Amino acid sequence: MAAGVTEAVGEGKDSQASRSSRATRKLRIGQANGADGQRFFLAKPGANHGTPEFSKELPGEAEAIVESLKTSLSYFVVSEWRGIADFSGKKPQLSREAVRGAAKAG
Repeated sequence: MAAGVTEAVGEGKDSQASRSSRATRKLRIGQANGADGQRFFLAKPGANHGTPEFSKELPGEAEAIVESLKTSLSYFVVSEWRGIADFSGKKPQLSREAVRGAAKAG
């Protein structure tokens, strides 16, 4: 039984190393696809959990996490996308494009 655990731990280290390089790539790709266009909002105190209600906008996720911890409120991440259709091939290809919005209101 201990040998099986040792093998799993050894495999976990190898897969963790490969995951970290993949995660870095995904982060860069995500930023290119609009992750930097995300907006962060603190939940409104006493709001109904079925419908999102925002109280204040925060400049980044780190600030949203800290405020969430301080206030015991959840936070929302909002991004805007536009649907795109490519009819150049035999089959239409549907995809999305991040909307680079105007200045943040708040």
